[in-house]
Amino acid sequence: MAERRYIVAVDIGGTFSDLVCLDRESGEMRIMKVPSTPPTFIDGVMSALEKIAIPPEDMAVFKHGSTIATNAIIQRRGARTAVVTTEGFRDVLGAARADRTDHFDLSSMDRPPLVPRRDVLGVRERVDSEGTAVVPLDDDSLARAIDLLRKRDMEAVAVVFLNSFMNPDHEYRALHAIREALPDAYVCCSYDILPELKEFERTSTTAVNAYIGPILDRYLSQLTARLADWGFRNEMFIIHSGGGVMSMDAARRLPARTCMSGPAGAAVGAAYIGGLAGFDNLISFDMGGTSCDLALISAGQPNQETGWKIEHKIPVQFPAVDVHAIGAGGGTIAWIDRAGTLRSGPQSAGATPGPAAYATGGTEPTNTDANLVLGRLNPATFLGGELSIDPALAEEAVRSKVAEPLGMGLEEAAEGILRVSNANMVDAARLISVERGYDPRDYAFVAFGGAGPLHAAYCASELSIPSVIVPRNPGLASAFGQLRVEIRDDYQRPLLTKHVNMTPTILEKAYGELETLARQSLEGEGIAAGEVRLERTIDLKYYPQTTYLNVAVPDGPITDETLDDLVGEFLARHEREFGYSVPLEFTSVEFVNARLTAHGPAPVGDLQRDPARGEAADALTGTRQAFFSEAGGWVATDLYDRETLHAGAAFTGPAIVEQGDSTTVVPPGATARVDDYGNLILDVRAMRRD
Repeated sequence: MAERRYIVAVDIGGTFSDLVCLDRESGEMRIMKVPSTPPTFIDGVMSALEKIAIPPEDMAVFKHGSTIATNAIIQRRGARTAVVTTEGFRDVLGAARADRTDHFDLSSMDRPPLVPRRDVLGVRERVDSEGTAVVPLDDDSLARAIDLLRKRDMEAVAVVFLNSFMNPDHEYRALHAIREALPDAYVCCSYDILPELKEFERTSTTAVNAYIGPILDRYLSQLTARLADWGFRNEMFIIHSGGGVMSMDAARRLPARTCMSGPAGAAVGAAYIGGLAGFDNLISFDMGGTSCDLALISAGQPNQETGWKIEHKIPVQFPAVDVHAIGAGGGTIAWIDRAGTLRSGPQSAGATPGPAAYATGGTEPTNTDANLVLGRLNPATFLGGELSIDPALAEEAVRSKVAEPLGMGLEEAAEGILRVSNANMVDAARLISVERGYDPRDYAFVAFGGAGPLHAAYCASELSIPSVIVPRNPGLASAFGQLRVEIRDDYQRPLLTKHVNMTPTILEKAYGELETLARQSLEGEGIAAGEVRLERTIDLKYYPQTTYLNVAVPDGPITDETLDDLVGEFLARHEREFGYSVPLEFTSVEFVNARLTAHGPAPVGDLQRDPARGEAADALTGTRQAFFSEAGGWVATDLYDRETLHAGAAFTGPAIVEQGDSTTVVPPGATARVDDYGNLILDVRAMRRD
């Protein structure tokens, strides 16, 4: 790969597209935030590239993450998709797990599946749980299904047969027949996408892959053409949910992996920034305009999970950074329920109509409005002064919708809005830490997103987390994190063997096959064999449960002792996460899937130390009255310009730090300092917790 100067990462959101450009020679980082341009989005990307003003021939690599795939699913704008499955199993997607989004709301209704039942076509065939074909693939029923696919002009087809993960022969035969008959359709099968147990999750993941395949393929083709016209001729990578990048060909083959790319990139960036600041255990706190994404990072690595859900009944079972998202952002709406209780979200004003203060039609009170009422946002410098906001409209929304109905003062109501929203985010942080056996007191908060630094100190204090890290450009978290990601591919093979029957030979054979496949795949993408790094893990569960835990497999030869150690690690992990374990004399542990992660190098950007040093007084721009009940109400609050805060500066709260992409609140009792990399480190241990 050519040694060129700039590494560029772009993250497309529903409202804004963020670009981060790192100069590898000087360490200078340039940033650009432009409005997104749906439905094409590419115009926004090109606008950001042109405004950043770098020669395309000097770009070493272009890394790209987006919410395009996720939005296509949420908005139901994917391709016309059909599922071809085993006769008698047409209702797998519709039945799902037969549970409800809200178990206590009898009126709640889940959205329909991506593929309606009429487009789920049955084919006569059957493979049993051992992989034996007990009913041959019936060519006549397959031909009838293909005829229906042709008549209905299907753009995408997912082939998912029962137990095909144990024997893919029928799936491959059907796949080849459909591709031959429908050469313009996007066709995939479950063995290539997700060869594992769990019929619903396997069907859902393959259907999602087909549903967004044509959408992503068209987008990547158009983006590649526009970049080529602009003059870019080097490598382009797509961010995926596992916290790595994939080639264009891999993204076209597995488009479902591109979902959740933004939050995954933010977690990778949080791990890197936290490490520079001297913290290995972190909670990434990414609060934007609509949602708050939280991820746990232990020993410098974001925790991984084996799958996630785009919606309640749309799971995608690919390895992913374990990100928990809730409806809490700057645009989250405060409201009063029928019992007269103040609530926050998950409804959001979004970009349209937006918070009341935006004067774009919104009338509901939001977190942004509450922060403005309390003096924590500056109307003159909000988003770098590019967006004009009206404090009077924010006050009217808070007063009429919260303060007066609840008999509160204006400031009390605004602070109540923020407290309720903070409590929701604290509960989410406990879900990924305390409820999984991790003590948040051993972690630091990394506050990302435009709204994160406004709320982070209060949330961290409530969790007894001692420190909050605010990066130099918190509003561009996802794009920055993408600078750090390298190539990561994931492979798996089903095992489904109890521990008493598992042998080193069985496991060695499975990993040998996966390692050969991984090396061939990466070498096909131009990665030399010596640059490939492999990590082995395994899924273990109590037999006959359906949920499993993923455990690391040590390098080197697999022995009987290795198998015993893996079972022991599973029992210990189960004890830590669920509070109990079952002795082996009463149950069996099942080896479910052998997994292999292959890492390959891609250009990454490193932050440079800030050469300047200074005192906090150098960045002091004045004071403003801000409301902090813990300080007695309205108090004179120091204002600092983030751009002129350099390493060595230190100050105490109450204070507000302003910059173009975010605002940081340093509450009374908290202290702040700037480290050598320009990170703002808050110590919140002395804050009062009510």
